[in-house]
Amino acid sequence: MTSSTDTPADLIRVSDALRNEFQRKMNTMRRQLDQEHKQAAETAETRYQDLVGRVDARDAQLAQIVDAYDEIRRQTDGELRGARQAIARLAGEVHLLEGRLRLEQGVQPVDLDVVPDELTRLVAQVRAAEQLRAAMLDDAGRGGLEAVLTAYTQGERRAAESRARAFEASRLLAGATVRSRAFRKAAAAYRLHWGQFRATERELAAKADDLERAEVALRRDAELHEAYRVQRGGDVVADLSAHLRRRVDIAVETHALFPAWFTITELGHRPSAGHSGEWRETATQVLLYRITYEITHGVLALGEAPAEGYQAGRHAEVLAALRRLDE
Repeated sequence: MTSSTDTPADLIRVSDALRNEFQRKMNTMRRQLDQEHKQAAETAETRYQDLVGRVDARDAQLAQIVDAYDEIRRQTDGELRGARQAIARLAGEVHLLEGRLRLEQGVQPVDLDVVPDELTRLVAQVRAAEQLRAAMLDDAGRGGLEAVLTAYTQGERRAAESRARAFEASRLLAGATVRSRAFRKAAAAYRLHWGQFRATERELAAKADDLERAEVALRRDAELHEAYRVQRGGDVVADLSAHLRRRVDIAVETHALFPAWFTITELGHRPSAGHSGEWRETATQVLLYRITYEITHGVLALGEAPAEGYQAGRHAEVLAALRRLDE
């Protein structure tokens, strides 16, 4: 308890001493905390770097394991691929020897190109349907002609809009006082819209011949599509394909000798166990192409490649299907 004899100066000195002591202790505690924080940070960084090193080492080990696995897989895949190719070559050689022996024994290759009487009408329908398909526009050609029609229609719409605005401006012009602001504004609008109308009309006149040709071509294409539908083009192709697929099945089932033009393609002498379905469909496509386009070449399964047109596209499709058998 402060005595009555304490002076204000004494109180101030005591207060300053207490403040200084408090400040000293605070500074000491701050330095201690800073030191502990620094030590904790250094410890955490050391542990972090240690963990990073361990993780990097594990990653390196894992990468080595993955690389080793990939190398083994590549080697195994290569060996398996080589084994499959060797087996395929051996099978081809065996089939070739078998074919030669059977030829020497008088066995004749099956005639896959023959069209029996009961299929004559169906084949004629397929050929007619394919002629219709060949005359049809492809997607790009049809799209280009439709773009011509669309552009012309848009031009007509712009011309109609410009003419209507020009007429509205002329109506305002007739009712406005000469040299007034409304008169000048209407006159300017009339000149603008009438000029746009005349310019668009000239563009349309220049495109009239292109429009007529496009309309004629699209009408002709629509007629071809309708004729194809009436003739059941897709159905007759499917029906003939079913007959040819059965012909291939019978040849395989009876171990028939396939002709040279057939065996020198990716089809070979027999279907492989793993691709029999794809082989069967591809063989059917080849037969359909030969019969549809009357290919009789003894070596080239698809004959000479057409330069262009729908048949060239069909040739490319069947050729691609043959090549996929080797993949």
